[in-house]
Amino acid sequence: MPLLTTLKRRLIHRFRTREIIPAKAYNKWAETYDAQPDNPILFLDNLLFKELLEKTDCAGKRFVDIGCGTGRYWEALSQKHVTELIGYEASTEMLNKIRQKYPTEKTYLHSDNTLKELNDGSCDTLVSTLVIAHIRNLPAEWREWNRVLKNKGEIILTDFHPVALQRGANRSFMHNGQLIYIKNYIHTLDKVRSLAAQMNWKEVGFIEYRIDQRVRHFFERLDVMEAYKDSYDQLVLYGIHFKKEE
Repeated sequence: MPLLTTLKRRLIHRFRTREIIPAKAYNKWAETYDAQPDNPILFLDNLLFKELLEKTDCAGKRFVDIGCGTGRYWEALSQKHVTELIGYEASTEMLNKIRQKYPTEKTYLHSDNTLKELNDGSCDTLVSTLVIAHIRNLPAEWREWNRVLKNKGEIILTDFHPVALQRGANRSFMHNGQLIYIKNYIHTLDKVRSLAAQMNWKEVGFIEYRIDQRVRHFFERLDVMEAYKDSYDQLVLYGIHFKKEE
């Protein structure tokens, strides 16, 4: 049984569930999103993103964060001495949170696969973490990314592994005593790579993360070691680093 499904069924199976679209879901989740000490997926994604970022030239670059949420990685990006950091987010409540934390930065509502505030070829690097599977029309979204990205610009993304989603893994959270499931769309790695090739993006890095010893302590703290054993070595996240070729 997939990791998140196992945990939710063991710990909160008595609650009713329903699935809603990402923007509405994250409006509900925004208030508690930054307070998740027991979330192994966010823990692993943090490691994955930083591993990808280590291989990226950040200093003096203009970064755009697609699906910026509450700005989980903005401190890390700031420490890399980026020149400018711009955020796009589909959830108005998540935007409110990031604007409270970073009031001087530019943040915009992203609801129609467009980045209309940005000029053609105006951005050095696009980052997007745990967002791709929330995007229904990935070709339209990526055409817009490609429009604003400079030649030789870079794309760094992480997301739930499509293999995990195909197994039944999900993104969910508790809200007012109810388990909310967020709508996902499965984009296989073959689809992701094929679409990237159409954009003339060259893959320069790829990483897969599995459930392993790094997250054992989360299961121990929740006293669900059987779930850890069931999920051990299962793929849960992936990260890709692209570079736009001329």
